[in-house]
Amino acid sequence: MPAKLFEKGKPRAKNAGRKKGTPNKFTSLKEAFINAFNSEEMGGEKGMTEVFAANSFTKREFYKLISKMLPSNVTHDGDVKITHQLSEKFFPVLNDKKK
Repeated sequence: MPAKLFEKGKPRAKNAGRKKGTPNKFTSLKEAFINAFNSEEMGGEKGMTEVFAANSFTKREFYKLISKMLPSNVTHDGDVKITHQLSEKFFPVLNDKKK
């Protein structure tokens, strides 16, 4: 039987991911973008609207960006009921102890 990846008491591998307490870089980047968006220099929603409304190219780029932020698997059943499907995978827990 192969060794378990994570066994209690074993030291972490060198490439085992972030160490405890290390901030997530994506979260920091997202916060930086939100702060820049809300700043007076960028103009917030009004500033963004002015930039994207400037011409047809920037409008097209806006729609490309917003389409990536929307849920990808939304369905419509004809009765104006919109549902969003979310799936999770569950894996069985193997008990190696013999009773």
